[in-house]
Amino acid sequence: MRVINSHATITCKTAEIEVIEVEAPYGAAMEGDWQSVIDYYREHFKKIDSPVTPSKDTVIHLAVQFKTEQPLKALLEILKERYLPEAFLKKGNEFGNTALHEATIHGNYEAVRILVERCPDLITISNQFGETPLFTAAGFADTEIVELLITSKPEKCVHDKCRILSIHRKRMVDNLSILSAAIIGQKFETALLLLELDESLASLKDRNQISTLQLLAEMPAAFESEFPMGMFERLIYYRLPVPHPCEVKLKVKSKVESCRRARKEVGDLESGQGRNSGDLGSDSERNQRGGLLNYLKVLKGIGHK
Repeated sequence: MRVINSHATITCKTAEIEVIEVEAPYGAAMEGDWQSVIDYYREHFKKIDSPVTPSKDTVIHLAVQFKTEQPLKALLEILKERYLPEAFLKKGNEFGNTALHEATIHGNYEAVRILVERCPDLITISNQFGETPLFTAAGFADTEIVELLITSKPEKCVHDKCRILSIHRKRMVDNLSILSAAIIGQKFETALLLLELDESLASLKDRNQISTLQLLAEMPAAFESEFPMGMFERLIYYRLPVPHPCEVKLKVKSKVESCRRARKEVGDLESGQGRNSGDLGSDSERNQRGGLLNYLKVLKGIGHK
């Protein structure tokens, strides 16, 4: 383990020959010496949201790029110990990506889970291209990460009827849909999950009026032997106006309904229509109610530097 000099910097140049100072912890992180990085930020905790790379990544952006969850947990513990605001977690890099964007792009399931649990608002933050973490997850991550985002915080992802929120449906720069992002990224299981949840996604087109089916037809790789034909038949079938039950959809609906009931119960208590004000129930009931209330780059290089 090495000792990091708080004044040491690394100088590098961008394509514009712009000189940028990169904090020394970057070097330690690249060598996998996360203990030195953690020790540095325990001493210099106010620098935890300072850029450490030319693309303005913070150390939290770097931490989610590693499959081990310990560096991220340790950094978040520093934030907690120092009572630092959640704004530290919402800071974007040069592309406007938060740490949650980067976690989805790198397919880091545990980092996604930890960040969403710590700061649910991260799900609805868009980067410079108008992509939310749910959008980048659709194009880059495994289906399990997309499902995690939707089912863990459904109120951040869908309307009451399980329609994907408008902020996630298309990215700003070219109106590419979240479904098309999944297709371009060859995340076909994710595409099916999204369609099962919200069939209206199939009708979305980008600014060039290219539909999802047109994208699919223009991708020879999609029809190679490693992909079962049944999957594409199902994608095409979802163009038809027929209801399709989906485990994820049922799970999301169940959580939304639970939240509605919880909200109504709280409203009744506040208006005096529920239980007697002196009868707040057992500790387990109160904890359960609190839990219920808490429920509610597609392909690299496309649109990116």
